[in-house]
Amino acid sequence: MKKDEIKKLIEQGVRELNEALAMGDSEQLKQFMAVMARFPRYSFNNCLLIAMQKPDAQMVQGFHAWKKIGRWVTKGEKGIGIVAPMVYRNKEEESSEDGEERALRGFKVVHVYDVSQTEGKEMPEFASVTGDAGHYIEAVERVIQAKGIELVYEELDSGADGVSCKGKIIIDPKVEGAERFAVLTHELAHELLHTDKSKRLQTTKTIRETEAEAVAHVVCRAVGLDSTTHSADYIRLYSGDMDVLAGSLDGIQKAAAQILEALESAQVADAEAAA
Repeated sequence: MKKDEIKKLIEQGVRELNEALAMGDSEQLKQFMAVMARFPRYSFNNCLLIAMQKPDAQMVQGFHAWKKIGRWVTKGEKGIGIVAPMVYRNKEEESSEDGEERALRGFKVVHVYDVSQTEGKEMPEFASVTGDAGHYIEAVERVIQAKGIELVYEELDSGADGVSCKGKIIIDPKVEGAERFAVLTHELAHELLHTDKSKRLQTTKTIRETEAEAVAHVVCRAVGLDSTTHSADYIRLYSGDMDVLAGSLDGIQKAAAQILEALESAQVADAEAAA
């Protein structure tokens, strides 16, 4: 797959998502968000490319990466085209003290393969989360506090489950279980995405709420929880403007990835403390 083919595929994917939203059909967006949840560290464009080429992908790696763990790509399988940065060492910096400095010189097309397209050494079963979401709630609480955000549990007269007040998150204590985790994540998304005054002026309340809810959905889906705080149409971005749609989903992906990485670090710390 060539660069111009990748570009056209991305444009087509965004256009299809945009048209689906305009028609009130959230199925394509749900499918895309499911891929985003499985690959939170991939960029918006690469999640879109995976979703369009192999929406059921569970774990993707390059040809040589699979060989290193004792698996190989099944003959006849077609790779999933994504984009990767081309990074080079600056000649001027080779003699400097920091010889690890690199410069981005553009992007190239690379191909990855899903685990279903490979064979060889058995893969360990993917862990799934079941039952009480308690440990995830504690983990996201610590993530919030580690970011210097005050977290308070108190009854909200407004009827809302939670609110974000730029540096402070208030959660109604009546919200429990997976729903509490989703609300905490929703409000944390607001803190990550919407505290900058200039950015707020460029959006609407509808867009901000949709972005935060989408982040909560991606994070919940990624850790194996089903949030009860969103409806079948949990994502309703403004249709008719491809740039707004693409820009919002990119921000959603980055915020979700940031939260998931922080949750992973918190769980590692817990495991080390318990050892």
